[in-house]
Amino acid sequence: MEFSIRNLMRDTSLPNTEILILLEKVLQKPKTWIIANDLNVISNVLFYKYIDLRNRRIDGEPIAYLVGYKEFMNNKFLVNRSVLIPRPETELLVDVAINSLKPSNGCRVLDLGTGCGAIAISIYLMKSNIEVVGSDIDLYALSVAEMNSRKLCANIDLIHSNWFDCFDSKMGKFDIIVSNPPYIHSLDKHLESGDLRFEPRIALTDELDGLSHISNIIYNARNYMNKGAYLWLEHGWDQSSMVKYLLKMAGFSNVNSFLDLSGIVRVTGGSI
Repeated sequence: MEFSIRNLMRDTSLPNTEILILLEKVLQKPKTWIIANDLNVISNVLFYKYIDLRNRRIDGEPIAYLVGYKEFMNNKFLVNRSVLIPRPETELLVDVAINSLKPSNGCRVLDLGTGCGAIAISIYLMKSNIEVVGSDIDLYALSVAEMNSRKLCANIDLIHSNWFDCFDSKMGKFDIIVSNPPYIHSLDKHLESGDLRFEPRIALTDELDGLSHISNIIYNARNYMNKGAYLWLEHGWDQSSMVKYLLKMAGFSNVNSFLDLSGIVRVTGGSI
C-alpha cells in the first residue's frame, strides 16, 4: 500500500504541527517543501520510520528527543535523553544574566549544571567578548554540550564537576554565575507525567525538597565570585521566597526576582 505525505498529514492522532516536525525528521526536508509536495508518495522505509516516531510520540515521548534537537534563543540545540530539554522559560535566565554583565570586555560567566549547554552557549553567542565556563556532573551531558558548542561555534570551556567540587583557586573567580539546578520536590507528581517521565531524573530533582542544590550553590558561590558579581538561579514557582531568604542569609545584596512569560516568578538572584 502506498502512502502520500497528504495521507499522513490527515492523521488525527497528533496535532498537525507535530506531524510536520516528525515528517521533517523522516524526510530530511523543510516544512515548506513538505507542504508544497504533499502529493508525493513516500517509500515503505520512510513510512515505517514515521510510524515509529508517531507511535512513540503518542506514548508521550517528547518531540525534542524524537527529532534530536530543541530550539532555544533562536538556535537549535542537539538533545538526547542524557540531558534536560531546554524550555522557553529558561530564556529568562539568559536575559537576566546578559543584562547583569558589565560593559567591559573580559567578564567571566559560569553555568553550573550546564546540561546540553543551552544557557552557557546562548550567553556566549550574545556576548562573545567574554569567557564562559559550563560544568556538569554527567559526562554524557557534557558530550552533548561539546557537540553543541562546536555546532554553534561557541568557544566555551566545559568542566566535569559536581557543582563547585572540582573548582580551585587556579580556576579564578567569576562575574556572573547562573544555574538551572534540579529544583523539583521528589514527591511532585509531575515527575511521573508528561515530558518529565522521559528526562534524566538527576536533572529534575534532588530527591529531597527541591532546595538542597539551590542552597549548596548559594552558600558556596561567594568563594568563586568577584566583588560586585551576580548569582542568578532558576527555581520552582513556589520557591522564590525561600531562595531570597537563603541569598540574604548568605550575605547577598541587591536580591531580586523576575517573572517568566507565564507571569511566574522563575529567576532569583543577588550580588556580593
